Amino acid sequence: MADETGGTAGTWANLMREMRGPLVEALRWKTVLLSEVKRNKNPQMWSGKQITIPVILAPQQGTQMVTESGVVGLAQTIDDVQANIQTAIIEHTISFTTQLMRQARNTNDTSWAQVVPTKMRMAEDAISRVMNEQMVGDGTGLISNITANATSLTQTVGTTANFYQLYANRVVDMRTKTTGVDPGQGLARKIASNSPSAGTILFSTTQTVAGGGSGNLVATTSEGFYIQNTGPGTGTWATPSTGTGSVGQAMGGIRGAAATTGTFQGINKATVVQWKGTDGRVGITTVVDPTISVFDAAERQAMIYAGTGPNFYLTDPFVVDKFTQGLTVQAQWNGAAGQLESGWAGVKYRNKLLVPEYDMAPQTSIGVNTDDCGLYALDDGPNWDEYTGDMFQRFSRALPVEAWLVWMVQFGFTRCNTTVSVGNLTQAT
Repeated sequence: MADETGGTAGTWANLMREMRGPLVEALRWKTVLLSEVKRNKNPQMWSGKQITIPVILAPQQGTQMVTESGVVGLAQTIDDVQANIQTAIIEHTISFTTQLMRQARNTNDTSWAQVVPTKMRMAEDAISRVMNEQMVGDGTGLISNITANATSLTQTVGTTANFYQLYANRVVDMRTKTTGVDPGQGLARKIASNSPSAGTILFSTTQTVAGGGSGNLVATTSEGFYIQNTGPGTGTWATPSTGTGSVGQAMGGIRGAAATTGTFQGINKATVVQWKGTDGRVGITTVVDPTISVFDAAERQAMIYAGTGPNFYLTDPFVVDKFTQGLTVQAQWNGAAGQLESGWAGVKYRNKLLVPEYDMAPQTSIGVNTDDCGLYALDDGPNWDEYTGDMFQRFSRALPVEAWLVWMVQFGFTRCNTTVSVGNLTQAT
């Protein structure tokens, strides 16, 4: 039920509402994709909790030649399908101790004035980081595969895993990739440390997590580590049970669009050729240096399969460094920097930029065409959930209260073949 509607709590709520505006504006510029991707708030695209996105499969047909006395040709139907995808719900919970709130009200203490901005700043960072992980991801919320079977606190993810995302004290879930179930003690576990050179992460036994598992994790190569769940549960991707929170509800991502197989936004890539991402290396998996010629080949593939190329390439920062180091050898060029319209900087590849992105899969660069993707929402979020009549929520017999930032949003694509993946690239040492 709602709690603390008057006194200092009312002052806190007013300040938090005022600070939401700066949070939303700052969120827009937090990452490259949040800055560059267009926003679509058209309510006509929404049907309940689903978004309907038109997918154009080919340019308009029907242009032809005719003699002066000939018959004008028939109009051709636009070759299209539609994607119906469920909105993702991004939420972040902010908690407050009622002891501080009551003391501030009774003693004219102003310590709350420092507490609120600090919590809002941390919420801004947390929301943008998790959103970017999803937007750069494969659409499932997967952070890392598990590369070896083990019943242990130490799990192997391989030396090419993204350890920027597998940082110490991060809370993750371990799930079976095909079903989404917990294979054994995998819910809400905290990483104690990582070893990039060994390709392993160690989980803590002393730092407990609300709703989390305990003891050794029972893992096989069929499992992976996912963005944190919001509570305990045993549900699957398709039918999460009560308490499974965000399991299977991740936003779409450019790695999902760039894939050449599988189902993305409800459309099977095997049945719709335009829904396949463009493999810039045409199936070649040997590791090579990220040279100009490699990206030239990717650009040609994009033109063949999509008729247009990406606006820029989001790239593993270590690959950007390797590309820059080789420029003087390749073209007697010093690796000039450039900027996107949003101000994000990168290294110039011809008339485009390779923009470093730490959430990108290691050894990978993905070209993004911003005309073919967008953020779909009904409003600029996130916003405070106040459906109970107050911002502050309490649902247990405990004194602390919570406020919830919630945003219903989806990262959707109208074409996938303009998303170009260039993988297996050498990293700088």
